[in-house]
Amino acid sequence: MMGCFKKMLSSLGSNSQIALLFPGFCPCCGEAISAHEHITAILNRLPFEYESIVSIILAGQLSYTVQNVTTMLIDAEARQQVILAETLSSTNLVSQQPA
Repeated sequence: MMGCFKKMLSSLGSNSQIALLFPGFCPCCGEAISAHEHITAILNRLPFEYESIVSIILAGQLSYTVQNVTTMLIDAEARQQVILAETLSSTNLVSQQPA
């Protein structure tokens, strides 16, 4: 069952939206997916930019829910977008100043 879920995950786009798509059941075979399996599949698919989030979840003493993980990923994505926008804005400002 977990193999079916992993194959399906590999074909999806946005990382933070994965948890919202599958509320406890594999869409391929209909079998139940435990929260632990769901979270593990999500974390294993994340790119390096999310390593700090993965480390917090794996090293923490708390038991995270799929909703907690989803919220953390959405927050991290939003922060990355803000940083990217600020960087591009600063780069644009510098490039427009006369030499």
